[in-house]
This record gives sequence, structure tokens and C-alpha cells, in this order.
Amino acid sequence: MDRFPRKQQEIDRRAAEVMAAYPALWSQMITDWRQPGLEDQAWLMYSANYLFRTANVRWAMDPLRLKHRLPSAPEMPVADLEDVDFILLTHGHGDHLDLDLLRGLKDFPILWVIPAPVLDLVEAEIKLPMDRLIVPRAMQPIEIQGIRISPFDGLHWEKQAGAESLNGVPATGYLIEFNGKRWLFPGDTRSYDASQLPSFGSVDGLFAHLWLGRGCALLEDPPLLDEFCRFCVDLLPKRVILTHLDEFGRDANDFWESGHIQKVSAWFQKNASKISLDSACLGKCITF
Repeated sequence: MDRFPRKQQEIDRRAAEVMAAYPALWSQMITDWRQPGLEDQAWLMYSANYLFRTANVRWAMDPLRLKHRLPSAPEMPVADLEDVDFILLTHGHGDHLDLDLLRGLKDFPILWVIPAPVLDLVEAEIKLPMDRLIVPRAMQPIEIQGIRISPFDGLHWEKQAGAESLNGVPATGYLIEFNGKRWLFPGDTRSYDASQLPSFGSVDGLFAHLWLGRGCALLEDPPLLDEFCRFCVDLLPKRVILTHLDEFGRDANDFWESGHIQKVSAWFQKNASKISLDSACLGKCITF
């Protein structure tokens, strides 16, 4: 059997397993997230969709339920997220923007931070309360309950062979500062050139969305492995957390998973062993 159908069968099997386990994963995540705690923690709602409790403030980035990507997945109650203090959005791709979930949350007392390009998509479907809406501007910090949020223009653009212009969408990254800690979220990145981003200095945590080349996930040597890893190192992290894994809305050619983590890990062990490297998939809790 050709490698693609064999890998696709494996992905479909894993998707079925995740759907079966999802209610328990969701319930545990929500229970833990709601608890008061001194630890600063993040939970993966999906592949690169986050819940946070930092400085005992609860917030989210690109919140999403599994049903949005796998229609057969169980429905989870929107009200489980009513304790969210604020939500950050990054860009309008389907694995980051769950409009059904946002529609269900719009009447809760949540503060929304939505970049202008995403706001156009949201407002076409949902009427959000203007008094609880912030439209971020690049490198103009926002303060919410003691958390400092510095938005910046992301690099969700790539030069494709034969194309005269860059392909991609506007995306916003965020530097989050709280409790003397600094977490960096460059977001989905397709142009691995850290010099195009603001200089942030050293960060405690870099949440890096793994992508090693379009349609290249089945290759033994993905073409952008070195570029991705060097991009991460150039952002001066003490710890890297790899996410955007097991995204079941993609086929085998673009499905990043444990085998790719091993390739990144081997690179870091050889070239940047002083940087701590971790990874996280749906339901996992990350503590700093």
C-alpha cells in the first residue's frame, strides 16, 4: 500500500480514538482550569487553541471545540467557558476560528481582543457588544487584569513556487507578560525569518506552531526542519512548546505529529541542547 493511504488510515483511526476520549478530556480540562491555583498553566483545547490560567486570571486564545474540525465529535457545553475573562483571536483560518463557539459565548461578560481582519469575519456572523471589544494594533500593549498583551504582525505568509506574490493571510501574534514571566506566541508562521518580527529579548516560553513545509509531512526529511528550528532559537526562548499537532482537519500530507517532534528534538539536542523542548496535544496541561 502507498504511504499516503496507509498514513491516512492511521490518522482516521486516531481521530476516532480522540473523539471517544474527548468528553473525558474536556471535562478534566475544564475542571482543572476552573480551580483556583498559584501555578500559571495552559491547556490545549485542540491543536493550537488554548485555555489559560495565569495570575489566577482565566483567558483563551483561538478557543475551539473538536466538533468544529470533526463534525462527528461530541458536543461540549458552551457554558463550560463562561468563566473566561478575555479571549484573543489570531487569524481567520478554520482551525483557529470557531464561529459557533464564539456565537455561544457572546452574551457572557467576556472581553474580546480581535484583530481587524478577523473582526470582519466575526461581525459578518455575530453581533458582539462594542463596549467589550478591543481591536489590537501592532506593538501597542493592552493591559487586562494585570496581564500585559503586546500584539504584533505575524508571518503567516509564504512564497510559493511560480507565484509572483506571497500567499497567506493577515495574522496577529502576541507577547504575554504576567507574574514576571514572558510567553511568546508567534502563531501560524510560514516565513521563518525572526528578523521580520520585533525584538522581544529572552522569553520564558515560546509556543511554536509546528510546520515543516506545505504538503511535506510524509517526507523523511521535511524541507523546512532546519529553518523552523533556527527560527525558534532566534526568538531566544528558555523553553519551547511545540503545538499545532494532530490537526485532524488536514490530510496525511500536512499532518504534523509525534514523528516530526522527534526530528525537531534531535535537531535541538544537536544544536541547542540548553533550550528545554516540550510538546502538547489536545487536553494536555502545560505548567510554568
